[in-house]
Amino acid sequence: MLVSYNWLKQYTNVEDNANALAEKITRGGIEVEGVEYLAEEISNVVVGYVVSKEKHPDAEKLNVCQVNVGEEENLQIVCGAPNVDAGQYVIVAKVGAKLPGIKIKKAKLRGVESQGMICSLAELGLSKSVVSKNYQEGIYVFETEQELGSDVVEVLGLNDYILDLSITPNRADALSMRGLTYELGALYNNKVNFNDVEKEEKYEATSLQVAIESDSCRNYVGQIVKNVEVKSSPLWLQTRLMNSGIRPINNIVDITNYVLLEFGQPMHAFDKDLVGDKIVVRDAKEGEVLETLDGEERKLQTTDLVITDGTRAIALGGVMGGKNTEVSEETKNIILESAYFNPTSVRRTSAAHGLRSDSSARFEKGIDPNMQKAALARAVELILELCPNAVVESSVGVVNKEEEKVVEITTSYINNYLGITLSTEEIVAILEGLSFSVEVTGENLVVKVPTRRPDISIKQDLVEEVIRIYGYDNLASTLPKFSKTTKGGLTYSQRMVRDLRAVYASLGFNDTINYSLVSEEEATEYTLEDHHKVRLLMPMTETHSTLRQSLVPGLLNTVQYNVARKQKDLKLLEIGRVFFGSGDDNIQPKETLYLSAALTGEERATKWLKESSSLDFFVAKGYLEVVFNCLGLDEKVTYKKSKLEGMHPGRFAEVYLGEKRIGFIGEVHPQVADKLGLNTTYVFEINLDEVISESKVKPKYEEVTKYPEITRDIAMLVDVKDEYQNIYNVIESVNSKLITKVELFDLYVGAELLVGKKSLALTITYSDKQKTLTDEEVTAVHDKVLSALTEYGAIIR
Repeated sequence: MLVSYNWLKQYTNVEDNANALAEKITRGGIEVEGVEYLAEEISNVVVGYVVSKEKHPDAEKLNVCQVNVGEEENLQIVCGAPNVDAGQYVIVAKVGAKLPGIKIKKAKLRGVESQGMICSLAELGLSKSVVSKNYQEGIYVFETEQELGSDVVEVLGLNDYILDLSITPNRADALSMRGLTYELGALYNNKVNFNDVEKEEKYEATSLQVAIESDSCRNYVGQIVKNVEVKSSPLWLQTRLMNSGIRPINNIVDITNYVLLEFGQPMHAFDKDLVGDKIVVRDAKEGEVLETLDGEERKLQTTDLVITDGTRAIALGGVMGGKNTEVSEETKNIILESAYFNPTSVRRTSAAHGLRSDSSARFEKGIDPNMQKAALARAVELILELCPNAVVESSVGVVNKEEEKVVEITTSYINNYLGITLSTEEIVAILEGLSFSVEVTGENLVVKVPTRRPDISIKQDLVEEVIRIYGYDNLASTLPKFSKTTKGGLTYSQRMVRDLRAVYASLGFNDTINYSLVSEEEATEYTLEDHHKVRLLMPMTETHSTLRQSLVPGLLNTVQYNVARKQKDLKLLEIGRVFFGSGDDNIQPKETLYLSAALTGEERATKWLKESSSLDFFVAKGYLEVVFNCLGLDEKVTYKKSKLEGMHPGRFAEVYLGEKRIGFIGEVHPQVADKLGLNTTYVFEINLDEVISESKVKPKYEEVTKYPEITRDIAMLVDVKDEYQNIYNVIESVNSKLITKVELFDLYVGAELLVGKKSLALTITYSDKQKTLTDEEVTAVHDKVLSALTEYGAIIR
């Protein structure tokens, strides 16, 4: 929120300069992100009067103007603005003047001398977003007579400091000048009294009728003002709005925006002749359409709150008015609206239509529910000031007054909570400084909290108010007292995750972090089990609407992104959480830690040595087994051939830890890879929580045997669908201590083999740590292996 220092000082007698004031506000709990002096780079810029305008002799788009700036001689200025004309009061930067990024010097334009520059507001440093649309292009023209030679910095209110406040969602009361005044009253111990006693209205009887048919509207007050003259606002009002970051439109709209800034109460003005005598507040109907003031046609939802004329929608409640009842220069009679809309309803509508306004920002955070009539009275007061011939009718509507919250607290509770010693009088002074009503009985305090502060409802809230006004800096610095201390450190799970990240980084993997929110379709891709989805109620986009149940879709999107940018050799790792719903929206989803990786391209590719090897299933399997080797669980892991949608049907396996399925490994289906623009890509994913929770097996270290090893090769035919794991288990079943290693070194499938068979070739290593084995001892064990394989059904070749 942008706050004018000069405007703020009109409500309080604070003598601090802008920077000191900003520091005070920040220390009081509302952060001031910056302070800007508007005229920092402006000097020697004055008001001038264009006496005459003639075409430049050698340039069709340039004009030669004689400008009176209150000096003895007029200035000759060459100006290219399309709207410059004789008889205008304009902004003139004289020779030697400074503007943001510019210093004005004498110049000749196409041979004609120019003694300065006629300026636009943009050239003074004002953003185009706050400049009236009439002066978006060309120079700025004062609409009333001005004193010639007067300093433009003062005329346009640029001799002002702007405080940029970062208002937290719980402090909606600070989104107004009055709210900040209450804040400064407490910080500087100044009494604040706005005298908001409702006065009896002495206006004409009204024909307006107001009805509320939705629970999303608590209060709605309307008031007809006739015979208004819609025109540009006076300069003081325009500059006040521009300095606060709001573009002037016309006097009626500007007054509603001024009251918004002053009271924090959003308002709207309708063209009464386009509305009629009836206002009905209701929920939108299915298929209803409204063109809003920004020119966009919006298809409404039944959850939207709309203001209607009894038949058609004329505004989105709390968000934006409709084009069909817009106040224009032809408007003669208006209806002023001042209402309290449900914050949740406004937020839902604002998000659904991607439409955010100054009004919706305040309604979303929660405005004062008792401020509607006071704000309306202020708006009528300003209209009568700018339109003296206006005729006002009595206000009408529905108002449900909200009672002030009462919070009981004691002095000792506050002191014990903060660890300080404040007297009851000091605490009462702080709370009354915030305009809270306090009844004191001994050390018992009964505090009535104004309705402008919905963030205060419990004792701890009052404690926070006391300490932030008292000053956090005034708290004594003390060390905590411990009767017993504990040594900090990482849990086993945290340590293992860090170790695994480090190991994979050393193997050339890039550690990645992807969004937990994915599209609804991606959420259940590459999952081995069905779980309930966890979807956001109001997602910002459909591509980030549902919590993921696998890390693989995010990794593949990252691979695709990098491959599209010529990074073709990739090894990506992600350790992150997935989310499984229970089917009950009131129960938090289960979060599980997964480890996933994606690999594509070549391994160890070097142009110098011209050596490389393509990544394949077995390389990926080796990288997966790093996890189990680190945790000493490699002997407990097995693989079973399986199928999964999106994966290659012949190069996919499920991973088991004992009897428990913990993940999978395989090649991404070629059709999926082709759709993503990828070459052959492998992925694996395991439930890391399950792996880490498994009892860790301590590694056993053994001395390398000094006796020679003996190897024997076996070639066999087995069923083409048979798995190598089964063959390995048969050899293991011989249960001989002499068998130290079994390695598969060849697999062949060809037409010359028996139908339905494949050829496997293995090397079995025999050794004994106590002696040198004889050929007879090895043969005896080897024959048992052959017999076991033959009994299994293998054909020994």
